[in-house]
Amino acid sequence: FFPAELGDVLREAVGGYAQVLLFLILSAVIVLLLGERADGTLLDLVCAGGCGVLLWEKLVALSDEFCVQIESWNRFLSGFLPVYAGVLIMGGETSAGAAASGFFLTLLCLLAQALTALVPPILECFLALSMACCITEQSCLGNLCKAAGTLLQKGLSLTGKLLAALLGFQRISAAQLDRTALRTGQFLTGTIPIVGQSLSDASEAVLAGIQLLKSGLGMAAILILLAEFLPLYLGMLAHLGCIVLCGTLCSLTGNSRGQALLACFASAVRCMMACIALFFGLAVTGTALLFMLGGV
Repeated sequence: FFPAELGDVLREAVGGYAQVLLFLILSAVIVLLLGERADGTLLDLVCAGGCGVLLWEKLVALSDEFCVQIESWNRFLSGFLPVYAGVLIMGGETSAGAAASGFFLTLLCLLAQALTALVPPILECFLALSMACCITEQSCLGNLCKAAGTLLQKGLSLTGKLLAALLGFQRISAAQLDRTALRTGQFLTGTIPIVGQSLSDASEAVLAGIQLLKSGLGMAAILILLAEFLPLYLGMLAHLGCIVLCGTLCSLTGNSRGQALLACFASAVRCMMACIALFFGLAVTGTALLFMLGGV
């Protein structure tokens, strides 16, 4: 299921950062050669601006890849969940099936549309604002951009926890309703002499088979999502590691503006990682709840 080898994904992710590292190393060499004659403020501006120009396109391309993956997952789940809801209804879980093709699917579709529509423009605005703030003499502006990114990460994490809790509460309620309805039907059927008991035993065997089918389909869906999640997330992690490495190099050479800018860019990558983890986590949590709870 993997779209590419993990090694190729990581190699593509870190490939363009050689230019940034070379640019920073050459800047540090120029500072050493010039010595006291070097204009520290001008060199800081050049390094920060160069890093911003070199990384801008890579981060925008990363956001495009993020949107493509979210849309792919949304199409897959839009086809899978209605079929899975049919399996649930066939197994006597009417409330769970209605919730799977209703609330759960609607939640994921709305979340996918919101992420794909908002992440690219917000990212470009954040990158532009970070560059504008970090090239100024007011260092607090760069810290403000970094703090805004950290606040957004915490907001996404809290949103994911709240939505997961809502899915869990809804699934438990649906499971209780379905279990009550199923036991009532089996009890009423069992009260019929001779034939009723046979029908009740046969229905339990059929429902056990459907439960096995439900678990298999749910696990298959989770594995497919995981196979596509790992390369993308590891690629983002490689981007983050390269940006942090470049920021460390700026810190060692005393380039405060470049360090602040790269810290803001690292915060932007972390926000995209939080967004992809939010959608993936909700999809996996909701699917796991569908086949782990309920049943015979």
